[in-house]
Amino acid sequence: MQRLSLLVVVVGLTSCGSKPAPAPMGPALPAPTAGPTPTPPPTPTPTAPDPAPVASVPHAPELYPPAWTKVGVGQTVHFGTSAIDQDLDETGVDVTKLPDSATFDRITQTITWTPTKADMPAATFELTITQPSAAPVVKTWKIEVTAKAQLAPATVLAPQPTVTEELLLIHDPARLAEVNKQWPLQRLLEVGAKTFQLQFKPEKRALVTHDLDGVTAYKQFLTGLSKTHDNARLDPASRQFDKDAFGDPATWKIVAVRPRIDKAWTELRIVYKAMNAGEPVYAMFRLRPVVEYVPALPRPEEERTANNQIFLGMVAKRLLENGAPSAKLGADPKAHGKAVAGLMTDVMTFDDTQGPKGKPYLHGFEIGIALEARMGGGSARDGGGAYVSGDGWGWSAMKPFQSTTDGGKGQVYQNVAIPGFWTKTIPSEDKSTWVPACAPRFNPADASHDPGYEALCRKTMGFVDLPAMRGTKPYQGTIDANNRYPEYKKQWMVDDHFALEDGRRDLGEENGMTCSQCHIRNFGMHDYHDAANTDPTKGVPKAPNHAIPTLNFVITPTNSWEPFTLEFLQHQECRGKANLEQYLGADAAKGLTCALAK
Repeated sequence: MQRLSLLVVVVGLTSCGSKPAPAPMGPALPAPTAGPTPTPPPTPTPTAPDPAPVASVPHAPELYPPAWTKVGVGQTVHFGTSAIDQDLDETGVDVTKLPDSATFDRITQTITWTPTKADMPAATFELTITQPSAAPVVKTWKIEVTAKAQLAPATVLAPQPTVTEELLLIHDPARLAEVNKQWPLQRLLEVGAKTFQLQFKPEKRALVTHDLDGVTAYKQFLTGLSKTHDNARLDPASRQFDKDAFGDPATWKIVAVRPRIDKAWTELRIVYKAMNAGEPVYAMFRLRPVVEYVPALPRPEEERTANNQIFLGMVAKRLLENGAPSAKLGADPKAHGKAVAGLMTDVMTFDDTQGPKGKPYLHGFEIGIALEARMGGGSARDGGGAYVSGDGWGWSAMKPFQSTTDGGKGQVYQNVAIPGFWTKTIPSEDKSTWVPACAPRFNPADASHDPGYEALCRKTMGFVDLPAMRGTKPYQGTIDANNRYPEYKKQWMVDDHFALEDGRRDLGEENGMTCSQCHIRNFGMHDYHDAANTDPTKGVPKAPNHAIPTLNFVITPTNSWEPFTLEFLQHQECRGKANLEQYLGADAAKGLTCALAK
């Protein structure tokens, strides 16, 4: 499915299923972080057993019309055609009728259309959806063709409350102009790689003789993206490289700045989009003022506390006034944009590693890049490379690791294993919250453990990585898509009755789900009035998360707001308020609210 609306804060999911999907050539997104939410420990009481699993309900494939309803002669537009099946059933989409002035890329599921006068007054597009065990479904769209070019649907995006637009999800181009000016993509790739060196062990770091330059970093970035999607249009070394869409890094623009004040490890997320590409292609940088892991001093809780105090302090200084978004900045987009750019610079240039109170982990840090695109990564293909099924969407993640081919003298941006997701949940040691644990299949201490699959369990964090396979041996996958890992998503992830709709998943990044599931879901946030969703001493949640319309959301809203997006932003405000109060004091968030708790 592709519905030109959307957003994401990285979160989402789906459940149930029937037939297994084919093994595709496809992709993945951001790394999850386990850790307790900022709530005071309650008095421990015995916990009840898990509830019975939520019954799965079959879903028909869903297809959404393009946002464009009118297009002008000579005006080039792009829209997607991919279908969503909540059950992860194998689904194919083909365009069986379109005007001569339009083309269809099956791999990326994208129609590109430049209407001519011959298309007036309207053009018809016919799509056929197929599944192995169901009759084909035909959908028809008509789009009006006018003499003059039409405004893009994004121009009608409804404004949201101040806390959304000026604090949680800053996407107004006028408020991002200064950020784009100061932080073009090449600069962040270059500076980010330099900060990442602090994660190397000191003896390894000493081998680095040259820093990664932005030009080289951008080529590495595209090379990794092309591998994720198996698409030569993204590969700068290929004759098929799409120079118009991806040749110039300056055509990538920041389309969203997202201060994630709600997370267990707070951080700044910067979203770039390839503006010249017909398909949606995004890169989301995750930035913190504290290095994720310093081999010389691994103290997670100490580092997490420092990270949250520093980052939330930066946010408060730059964007808040009396515990709420600054009214002065809200009325002046240019001034607000400078404050947002200042926040980004604060994070990336922070350095308190030296001096009597300095710590080696107190330094601006690029934790990694989450990548999301509809470039074919979620398409299954036959032996000849032709599209068979899928929706074209793929997710992956990159980090600038130390190079290995030159003795460690440099760095290379490369695709990395996608950190895992919740397969089971248990009370935290102090009974203050729910934390992830590896389900029996992945736990060597369990009698039903499946030998070899313990390699996917991140024991210190309790979650399980995506199960790519080399023959019969599992290893950590580097790509996610809706038609990948169907058995894992429909069975293994829900072991021990831990349904995808279980509200306790909301405590985890990506809501405890895989990247693709996080972005396609048909239910919302947990019930804030059921304390068991966050407090193990209250038993277990009494009902699954409530139903919402299916969505397929990307990093930032385009022409409409998804119901889930708006609800999730309320969830962010609730948790952000709690974090600000915990780390900066009771008055730090007095202007924020928690509507979901009312």
